[in-house]
Amino acid sequence: MSPGEIPPGRAPDGWTSPGADGPLLAAVLPVACRYGLVLAGGHALALHGLADRPGEDIDLVTDPCRSAAEVAEAVWRGFLEAGLEASLGAVAPRVAGLAVREPVTGERREVVLHREAPQRPAVTWGGLRVLDVDDAVGLAMRALHDRGLAGDLAVAVRAGETRTFRDLEALARPYHDDFALPELVMRLEFAELMPDEAFRACGLDGAGAARVRAFARAWVEDVKLRRSEDGDADYDDPDLPAVD
Repeated sequence: MSPGEIPPGRAPDGWTSPGADGPLLAAVLPVACRYGLVLAGGHALALHGLADRPGEDIDLVTDPCRSAAEVAEAVWRGFLEAGLEASLGAVAPRVAGLAVREPVTGERREVVLHREAPQRPAVTWGGLRVLDVDDAVGLAMRALHDRGLAGDLAVAVRAGETRTFRDLEALARPYHDDFALPELVMRLEFAELMPDEAFRACGLDGAGAARVRAFARAWVEDVKLRRSEDGDADYDDPDLPAVD
């Protein structure tokens, strides 16, 4: 195995390169090479062993120096040249979407291009360039901070097996200029109110949901203790919960 490669056994059992998305990713590889596109999102998390289900969308990261519209158009052309049906969706300064359909199987996918600045070199798996695990975690923790879905919490639990709460926060900060502990705490506290159905949709049973909620409570408690002990201005925020 070469340096920078993901170990072959890291991906979830039965998940191949990368499952049903093979034709779509094969179509975009030449364009990916040209524009430095890197596999991200749920697929990257799954390859790093941090998620069991890659999700429906295919997320790709491009250099922030590139125009999202320019990259989206190149990817769109790449899909068409590969015999796929594709259409451009909404294009914003930092994100662009495409809808893609494989005409033989009829499979449809959304491909989302993100302009990001990874902090580490990409790794490779099965010929694909994949976001480094710490960058994948950082983007997932940004998602937790901004939306706090059950799947975001589930990723945090797995990532937290080898990282402290502060580590998780630090990985998110390069991707979020306005990262704030009060906002994060609010998302974590909402875990108690999430229905079990939300966790089941992520592949978690009752015990798994309980583990996620316990992890969220522990993280909130850790933030509260830091507010009390560190005297750091970042933690001394009136919106943070008081120490019990």
